[in-house]
Amino acid sequence: MPLLLRPVAALAPRGILVLIVLLASCAEPQPLPADPTGRLFGRGLDQIAELYIVPVSSRKLALAAAARLSQLDPKFTVFETPGPQEKTELALDYGGRDVATYPIPSNDDPHLWGGWLGHLLADAKAASPTLATLSQDKIDETLFNGIIGALDRFSRYASPEAARDQRAARDGFGGIGVTFDPSPDRFRIIKVLPGGPADLAGIRAGDTIVAINGQPTTGRSQNDVIHLLRGPIVSSVVVGIDRPGIAQSHYYRLQRALIVEPTVTLSRDRDIAIFHISSFNQNTTQQLVEELDTVKREMSPRLIGVVLDLRGDPGGLLDQAVSLSDVFINKGPIVATVGRNPASRQFFEASGDSIAPQIPIVVLVNGGSASASEIVAAALQDAGRAVVVGTASYGKGTVQTVLRLPNNGELTLTWAQLVAPAGYLLNEHGVVPTLCTSDLDDDDQSVRIAVLRASGLSAVSPLTVRPRATLDDSGWEQLRRSCPPRDGDRTIDLAVAERLLADPVLYGQAAHVIGTAPNLAVRPTGATPVTADRDLTGVGGSLSSGSGNP
Repeated sequence: MPLLLRPVAALAPRGILVLIVLLASCAEPQPLPADPTGRLFGRGLDQIAELYIVPVSSRKLALAAAARLSQLDPKFTVFETPGPQEKTELALDYGGRDVATYPIPSNDDPHLWGGWLGHLLADAKAASPTLATLSQDKIDETLFNGIIGALDRFSRYASPEAARDQRAARDGFGGIGVTFDPSPDRFRIIKVLPGGPADLAGIRAGDTIVAINGQPTTGRSQNDVIHLLRGPIVSSVVVGIDRPGIAQSHYYRLQRALIVEPTVTLSRDRDIAIFHISSFNQNTTQQLVEELDTVKREMSPRLIGVVLDLRGDPGGLLDQAVSLSDVFINKGPIVATVGRNPASRQFFEASGDSIAPQIPIVVLVNGGSASASEIVAAALQDAGRAVVVGTASYGKGTVQTVLRLPNNGELTLTWAQLVAPAGYLLNEHGVVPTLCTSDLDDDDQSVRIAVLRASGLSAVSPLTVRPRATLDDSGWEQLRRSCPPRDGDRTIDLAVAERLLADPVLYGQAAHVIGTAPNLAVRPTGATPVTADRDLTGVGGSLSSGSGNP
């Protein structure tokens, strides 16, 4: 999520960024159409032709986009019609009136079909008063949704505004470091980022934002307020604050700083450290390492284990999933990616610089755990480094690359599949826990049942311990059916994790139920080896939607 990436890039050994040169699919490159709309769609179709995980016809995608014109104005119809010399042409009809006919491009060149869409839209705007009043962003989004609708469910298009928010969630943004709870009439701050501009200025949780650069916030939307607070790093913003018990508003001049939203939350339960990871952005591994160092310093030698709570984590950057796994795995494979484009075939292995290679770990997953969170769970499970507890995960085992378009929108394309260290595809299979809680309730009796299962897993569920790379589709269906996905952070998962970590013998029995000899010791054909480290960049996966934290 995620799995969303840096702009089209592949990793050379040791994490060096290598830009992919996009080439036209025809033997003799042809110039891009002169009109901006044609260039935009030509670029999008070209990237799909070059990078998408399976080959797809540019003609098919362009016609799927053209068919969406009727969503903007139902009077439009695009259809094939006989042309001169028995050649088929494409015709645009508006309310029964012929608007224009177009010769079909002689080959499947994406730039030619992008130019065709540009001409089609120009004629459509001239014919339709409704279309002429719509913003270009709205029209582009509608047609790109037609293109993406012909691909898989994880590929998508983001308008320039949505793409800006997605980039902020992935990479950070210039802001003041607050989270507010919007209501119809006020924006009350519920959290202030420690060390951020707002915190250093003395702004507190409970304060209400009433003005930004002299503009009242009353009646504004959440997005309006977020975008007013955000801006270039080191630029200034004046924020008006109302504080309970103080009659007059106070105004603060703040200098915006790079804000990367925290994704790791630490809690402690006796001698166990619990890390809840909400998603994977560019700072997730570093934040976990810092929190882990604090825990080891404050709790050692009392620290008996770690819980990685990945329940409901939709994923994020692939490089962060790899580097976070590397924190706990000392050697061996972490994940591989396989796809049609040579740059998508990569093999990630541990760096040997693990900072916590022996501490017992329990990973919690559920039906909302997807993408990057599934990489971490599978890597730790297959290496025998963790007991996975909960329900089957989502099964989103594909990698998307995120590409910026000429209009500053983004095209997110599926370009690879993920292969777990044990040699099975994560897509649709997901991670099935070592210790399943799908059929258990949140009570003490259910915890006792789970503990009994952990003490005799192989006898209770032979299917669970069968090597997963050997399972066919029927075997995977049975395995997932034995532990169906469930959502929600149920208390039994954490209770079982704490019982396992409190009993080293019980933990050891459960941790080594699934075989620990990874099949990916032999790299997938054509995969580029990449050693994990804390600076790994360039690839990523499915990302959660942007949040409202300026």
